[in-house]
Amino acid sequence: MIHKLALILIVISFTFTLGACGDTWSGLKKDTGENMEKTGGAIEDAGTKVKE
Repeated sequence: MIHKLALILIVISFTFTLGACGDTWSGLKKDTGENMEKTGGAIEDAGTKVKE
């Protein structure tokens, strides 16, 4: 009985851990995309100022 309970708790913990990792990965991809867009805009602005 105790072994079964321990196994269930391990499976539940593993499931929550994988879910949290998935959310973190999604957030990281979103943040990276936004940062790349901002960096691209800054590079374009710098290029425009150099041409002036």
